[in-house]
Amino acid sequence: MVEKLDKKALWIRLKEYHFDHIVPPSLWEKLLALYEGIDSATVAFADKIASKHKWNRSFALHAISEYKKFVYLAVVSDFQVTPSKIIDVVWHEHILFSKAYREFCNLVIEYQLDHHPELFAFDEQTDRFRAQHEKTRALYHFEFGKEPPENIWGQTKYQNSLERSTTSVQDRDSAVFYGDSTIALETTERPLHSLFDGNERALFEGPDGDIIWDGHTSSGDSDGDSGGDSGGCSSGCGGCGG
Repeated sequence: MVEKLDKKALWIRLKEYHFDHIVPPSLWEKLLALYEGIDSATVAFADKIASKHKWNRSFALHAISEYKKFVYLAVVSDFQVTPSKIIDVVWHEHILFSKAYREFCNLVIEYQLDHHPELFAFDEQTDRFRAQHEKTRALYHFEFGKEPPENIWGQTKYQNSLERSTTSVQDRDSAVFYGDSTIALETTERPLHSLFDGNERALFEGPDGDIIWDGHTSSGDSDGDSGGDSGGCSSGCGGCGG
């Protein structure tokens, strides 16, 4: 985790990021003619993902908004976070715009968020990805004050995935409880949601936090490097990380 990180400023930068970096200068005029509004690049990105993975636009937009939350968790965590299958699809698609992704890491999150896909599946690594995914969900609840949406966060990529418990998640002294198991979060930091007062809630939630998105999950995969449903991946920053 970055020392003395301004979590509030990081989140605002992510909320206000509209994927403009993925648009070549020569395409802006055509893009604005096709997509009206300040978030035209995001909608175009959502449409590209939706078309490729047989999602609808609203589900793709929801997945992108949750991807931003995953990125936030990756930067503030003191361990390597692991995405769900849906979020990993968005992450892969973002990385494919390699120059834009570098600019995103350098200018928006100020952190080199590397992708570490699984080369091949074996039990020890799969168990590690599963544990990291659960801990990532726990950190989500701690930071955002609510459970991650199951239609985005519930489906994992690693094989022999266990069905998730439907027990409600509770935050208590930086520990999160899933059924009979406890996931401790070693942090004394205030959670993100507590840093916004009533007058600033729009900066925290925004429209993606209030809209109920419809949609369906994809049965396909994003790239060949993920290894289908048997694969997994985690975040990192070169030599550092959990």
